[in-house]
Amino acid sequence: MTATLTHGTVQGYASVVMENRWLRAVVIPSLGGRVWELEDRVRGRQWLWHRPDVPLSACPAGSIYDDAWAGGWEELFPNDAAGHFEGRDLPDHGEWWTLPFEIAGTATSPTVRLRLEARTTSVKAVCVKEFMLARDAGVLAVRYSIRSEETAPFHFMFKQHLPVAITPDCRLLLPGGRVTPVDGSFSTLLRSADPFDWPQTRSAGRQVDLRVIPAPGQRLQEFVYVEDLPEGWCGVHDRATGATLRMHYDRRRMPFVWLFLAYGGWRGLYTAVLEPCTNLPKDLAEAVRRGQSAWLAPGQEFTTEVSVTLGEAEKQR
Repeated sequence: MTATLTHGTVQGYASVVMENRWLRAVVIPSLGGRVWELEDRVRGRQWLWHRPDVPLSACPAGSIYDDAWAGGWEELFPNDAAGHFEGRDLPDHGEWWTLPFEIAGTATSPTVRLRLEARTTSVKAVCVKEFMLARDAGVLAVRYSIRSEETAPFHFMFKQHLPVAITPDCRLLLPGGRVTPVDGSFSTLLRSADPFDWPQTRSAGRQVDLRVIPAPGQRLQEFVYVEDLPEGWCGVHDRATGATLRMHYDRRRMPFVWLFLAYGGWRGLYTAVLEPCTNLPKDLAEAVRRGQSAWLAPGQEFTTEVSVTLGEAEKQR
């Protein structure tokens, strides 16, 4: 089977379907260019989480992300938490998720390609996402470009936001790294703010292994930063199906991974969100103070590439 590109609809929104023998991806350009479905066709595993009580919707700029979040693989730019920064009022979870992207080009040979473009206004930038699917591999790659149209330098955050459809049979995969809880008042798994090496620590007299995904009935939640990762990847393994999702990214561009873990606690939702990121922490001003924020000069371009591989079980690390 060759790789193909076709057009369809999802809940009334125009979509683009990219698929080959191994992988099927559904992209919705008008809703931030998000990937709505990411299916391992060999093992019959659809990896992306969809919120059961919130339908897809085109949200106006300034909307509250947590209320409207329907799921799917998205990206955050130029910020996370809403606020005033460097003379601008930045929207909640950035601008991309409310931004309609236009189809700027497609190709089907030898690699299926979908190029999307949009302009942001919270900071003036030209944003490009180019999806690529080869005919002979279960790998969806995305090449990103953000070119500043501002007249002065600005700091920003760029982050992946891929929520996984999990079960208690799943295990989180990282190559290592140093883990720090984001907010002690949010944590229910970790009772200490002390950093520790992935994946295990003792907390409140008990052993906590962040690879293990609890059942939703326990109503747990956690949010952590991971830094000093020895390799640029993160993922999830499903022991029930033998399927693995692994996201590869450029550590020079995104040296940190955030993990938002909703195990039935936060709003009753059940998902693990993989978030390779340029910045740490989420507060832009603090990230700038620490020298851990991305930035662009006038006319400068930020580029990076991320790929997601769907395949067989891999050795857990």
